[in-house]
Amino acid sequence: MGRRKDDPHLQAAKGFPGRRKKQVEAEIAAAVTSAEEPTLTPHELPSFFSHAPAHWKVAIALWNDLVAVLRASGRWRPGYRTALARYCALTQKWTEAMEQLRRDLPKGGVTVKVTKGDGNEVFRTHPSVEYMQKVGVELRLMEQEFGFTPRADMDMTRVETFNAAQGRLPLHGGGPRNPNEGRTPDGDEGGDDPLSLMSDADSRPPGARPN
Repeated sequence: MGRRKDDPHLQAAKGFPGRRKKQVEAEIAAAVTSAEEPTLTPHELPSFFSHAPAHWKVAIALWNDLVAVLRASGRWRPGYRTALARYCALTQKWTEAMEQLRRDLPKGGVTVKVTKGDGNEVFRTHPSVEYMQKVGVELRLMEQEFGFTPRADMDMTRVETFNAAQGRLPLHGGGPRNPNEGRTPDGDEGGDDPLSLMSDADSRPPGARPN
């Protein structure tokens, strides 16, 4: 069995015995670059989903759908991965709790018969109901953040449209607004300015004399 090659860092510490200095330094640089490269693209599944795809089947399907929606609307950012993954995971657990409730109460209802320590039987709310209520609050808050409800989507669209008209932010992921876009030959702002729309509507009443 041949002698094993020392680690490049160790060889550098020893003064590069028996090897070219540039070759060892190149190996060290390659190792650093490899360690710094991200293992996931911004749109890939989080690792805890991809490591157990069978368990997170519902969450993964939801993730793929929502990422496509957010990218199409220009609202997706790589930094949203953790928050969106949490939303998808909680949605799956909420769905599982609802399915457990259906299995335990096939005829409907939300209460189950429980035998107490003294032998008496009482009816209590199924544990899945309480869990769904708690998780539902967080899911609704996250839906507002991402614009996953009709009203939240409308509010976000209104803000995005106004910002795009003011040249502040691109609408739907588009490029920066042309500063000359919408200007008249005289240099005045054109019709995409909400304030100019209000001014245009303020016309002179019939029969009025010009100033």
